[in-house]
Amino acid sequence: MSASSTPASSDANPPPPRRQTGSPLQILRAITNPDRYAILRELADGSYPPVIHLAKKLDCHPDMMGRHLQRMHKVGLLVRVKPADNADRRSKYYQIPAEFRATLPDGRRILDFGACALIFDPVAKSK
Repeated sequence: MSASSTPASSDANPPPPRRQTGSPLQILRAITNPDRYAILRELADGSYPPVIHLAKKLDCHPDMMGRHLQRMHKVGLLVRVKPADNADRRSKYYQIPAEFRATLPDGRRILDFGACALIFDPVAKSK
């Protein structure tokens, strides 16, 4: 079959393939831990702080924080990112992929992992 006899794909651009995540059970196991839930809530805005800063902010030992992040990375909920040029190169950085993140019109953040979606109320800003 020649290329000219195939249907035109320019009529509608298909969405990019969704990033592969673990099974629904793996996702649920990863997010039901209170510490990992707090991590997802913290990273729902697309930020990627160094592991040590995230551990301090969430009052978690850095080694345990690293284990939580690695587990969520293994399931596909997080990706490793390269830090900015002026960042600490000794630390690791994780981020929730953009295709999983959205902000609703009322300011709530949503993480849609396909098998599971989390909706977080806006964080109140301290004065």
